[in-house]
Amino acid sequence: MFFSKESYDFEVNLAREYMEMDMNQTVILYQVDLEKTKVNDIYKESEKGDIAFKTPVEITCIYEIGDPESKSYDKSKSKSVYVKPGNLKFRVLEAELEELGVDIKRGDYIGVQIDEDTMLYFVVNNDGKVGRFANNQTVYGYKHWYRDCEANYVDESEFNG
Repeated sequence: MFFSKESYDFEVNLAREYMEMDMNQTVILYQVDLEKTKVNDIYKESEKGDIAFKTPVEITCIYEIGDPESKSYDKSKSKSVYVKPGNLKFRVLEAELEELGVDIKRGDYIGVQIDEDTMLYFVVNNDGKVGRFANNQTVYGYKHWYRDCEANYVDESEFNG
């Protein structure tokens, strides 16, 4: 009559099988190690070289990289045009994060292997923690089971694995 833990676990296992066997998409999570990162006492910010990372972790998810954007260094003349990849949106199961013992936070970096030679990097701007209490992110109102996260593309001058 009521939705039980066993029913919840069954639904999560179905989702995991779909993500692992059918979608077969993964990203690499580079968590910022807040304890080892050097932070400015006044502004609570870090320089690029002062950021420490935990061991990278591969996470099964479903992701989508948005359409690329054309940009110009000189907006008045539209010269020196370059293209940058779109933003990353990905869905990860809470059970996956719990099993791996990791958490995704704003400011963490995500790597996406495009092909054998290309890895794109993104910085998390939405860790999906706020929206997880929405009804559509719960299994029949019992418990939340996934997060929708978003990240912005960063070039190699900011982060390169």
